[in-house]
Amino acid sequence: MNRPIALERDSIRLLEQAVDLIEQLDDELFVATGPGFESGSVGAQLRHCLDSYRCLFGGLEAGFVDYDARERDVRVETERPVAIARIRSTCSALNDLSPRDGGRALSVVCEGGGPAGTSSTVARELQFLMSHVVHHYALIAMILRTLDVVPPADFGIAPSTLKHWDANAQRAR
Repeated sequence: MNRPIALERDSIRLLEQAVDLIEQLDDELFVATGPGFESGSVGAQLRHCLDSYRCLFGGLEAGFVDYDARERDVRVETERPVAIARIRSTCSALNDLSPRDGGRALSVVCEGGGPAGTSSTVARELQFLMSHVVHHYALIAMILRTLDVVPPADFGIAPSTLKHWDANAQRAR
């Protein structure tokens, strides 16, 4: 199995879950915050994730990724069509990665990481971003539940957990 290709495919599948969700929400729900989540709406959580992907792609050529230099375009978190367009452009950038890109060395900076950065690779950063997205999807699911909206059953659940649940359900049959 070519690892970077699988990571790209899995990342795209994960991001497409957000498009499906956004298309089911109205504008009010997209920007709403639930009790206990006043600082983050569904849109804000998604924008944060997409900003992180943009940081990765913006730093590929230089080999330096700064996750603290996020764009924070408020339109992505307040306008559903803009968010969907950003997701689609992110998926396109993932499709444009070549198998060789996975092993490309990067220096990564994020809060607390120090000015020199941490050594990484594109593949490792894609793994990190997928985990990061699942975490924020779980927050989105919690926000929606506080607003009496039931998210898809697999939204915000780690792929490894879904596989575990599926394996256990098959064993129980």
